[in-house]
Amino acid sequence: MNERHPNEERLADWADRTLKQLPARPAPATLAPRVLARLARQQVVPWHRKPWMNWPRHFQLLSVLLFAGIVGSVAGLLLPSLDAMSLSAATTQEWVKPVSTTMGVLSALGNAASLLLRNTHSWVLAIVLGVLASLYFSCLGLGAACWRIVANTR
Repeated sequence: MNERHPNEERLADWADRTLKQLPARPAPATLAPRVLARLARQQVVPWHRKPWMNWPRHFQLLSVLLFAGIVGSVAGLLLPSLDAMSLSAATTQEWVKPVSTTMGVLSALGNAASLLLRNTHSWVLAIVLGVLASLYFSCLGLGAACWRIVANTR
């Protein structure tokens, strides 16, 4: 099914012959020391600077337990104490109140954005979006430049 055109085969054969006739180029003298230095730097990286999946297993387990403890502590502080599985109307209202407040704030923000979009000229929105995009990409580029500077000074 995957048949090649005769011209493609001739071109491939010609390219193969031409590339095989080229002389082998030696590697630069500085290549081997640079590669060996890079490998040595990678082996010296401490465990906590490696990706989490490459951490030693006991540190992974410890970090999971620590995370679970933090989440449990925060949940214990934020959630009201409950009687043995009985929810009173007052407790239910205490749980619903922050949710309704949050939904009210989000609804107001959505309405404000809708009004802004309906009552603003398209060229103003284009300028604002252009400025925001340029700020975003400037920060991204500046962060990448700083990262390279820091990575090269080690």
